[in-house]
Amino acid sequence: MDTFAVRKLLGVRIRDLRESKGYSQDVLAELSGLNRSYIGSLERGEHNCGIANVVRVANGLDVSLYKLFTKTLADDEKRRPKTIQNSGAIIRTIVDRKQFLQLLEQCAHDRPDLVTIYLERCGVAFRD
Repeated sequence: MDTFAVRKLLGVRIRDLRESKGYSQDVLAELSGLNRSYIGSLERGEHNCGIANVVRVANGLDVSLYKLFTKTLADDEKRRPKTIQNSGAIIRTIVDRKQFLQLLEQCAHDRPDLVTIYLERCGVAFRD
């Protein structure tokens, strides 16, 4: 397997994990301490990513390095939208409390716009 193919596979895996968590590239960049455009280039397989940045991305996604480099059927199952009923009202998305609190802690003071992006991706609508 050539290096471009490996970079492309890693990029697809990063994008899949990021989207499965409902993160934008901005959110992942903030959580991993990297630039948004760098995250985009990784997802497109354009950069040889050093191990330090691979670790930063894995930490930003809150996954192990092993999980970053492996894909299971359970991962595909997690990507499906979850819908539950609560007192007759339909809740469109179930948000992982730990991930949400981590995002708030890391972003709320410095980048409240990222919190808004995350909430919107979770299906929250804001009133003006």
